[in-house]
Amino acid sequence: MIPISVIVPIYNMEKLMRKCLDSILAQTFHNYECLLIDDGSTDGSPAICDEYAEKDSRFKAFHKPNGGLSDARNFGLAHAQGEYTIFFDPDDWVDEDCLKDMYAKAVETDADMVMCDIFYNDPYSEKYSSQKPTSTDHWDVLEDLLVCRVQAFTVTKLIRRALYVEYKIEYPKGIYGREDLYAMCCLLKNDINISYLPKAYYHYMHYGNNTESRKYDENTYNNDLTVRDMFTMMMKNTEFEQLSYDVMSYDAIYRAFFFGKRQYSSKMFKERFGDYTSIVKTYGGRMKYILLLSIGGLYRPCRNAFQVGYNIKQILKKLI
Repeated sequence: MIPISVIVPIYNMEKLMRKCLDSILAQTFHNYECLLIDDGSTDGSPAICDEYAEKDSRFKAFHKPNGGLSDARNFGLAHAQGEYTIFFDPDDWVDEDCLKDMYAKAVETDADMVMCDIFYNDPYSEKYSSQKPTSTDHWDVLEDLLVCRVQAFTVTKLIRRALYVEYKIEYPKGIYGREDLYAMCCLLKNDINISYLPKAYYHYMHYGNNTESRKYDENTYNNDLTVRDMFTMMMKNTEFEQLSYDVMSYDAIYRAFFFGKRQYSSKMFKERFGDYTSIVKTYGGRMKYILLLSIGGLYRPCRNAFQVGYNIKQILKKLI
């Protein structure tokens, strides 16, 4: 059996994907396969996938009709042959010892899942983020993921492939956002062996997109309610049922605040989210107070002030 299957879902990433693929080629651990899942790209991505498959026999190019991120991930899992799997995004990159160190930790501890830390990058800076869980008990890790003490990214998790089959886990199709978290929570409901490696390898890249450019409409709001129902149902009759409802409600408010400027007036925002005051109050940080003011009827002024602050921060980063 191949020790590791690296799965890279790709959609229209011709300008960014080479850095990711080159970082996989540069791994000091050599016994892996890399599945490039072209999800119906309409740019030069399919040709680049084929190029790397011709260059290195460990790379395998697959071309399928567009079905979205979850569909591409499920397709990759169905064609993977490795004992362990890990997903990488084509606009990010990884340090050369990633696979070597994570696989060594998996073998040393007979782990079903190995978690590690992460770098957050933008064009101007890099930030190290610890992903140390409260403990390696599966319920503690699940709670850490729900409340964002630890990120649900699958790019920092080496997972035994057989678990996806044993527990019938797929990445959910037809939703936007929280696909990683949903699949990881489905997995962590089970008593699996988890190890933590206190080192970062993965560079999660953010290119500073203006927060006003993201699409938000009534379908987005309905999607967020669907996601909340999915999580609440998944956690039904567990100690995390109410927590799931609260977390996904907060997520709906959070997304509406950042991306709903063209959708909501201050009055509409208050009418839609005003009943969630008690949920928002349970969160910490300055964002809590901004959201409380917004659902209290001051969405537009709060949103405009936030945008000004965001723009100033991007300018300062660039200057520095």
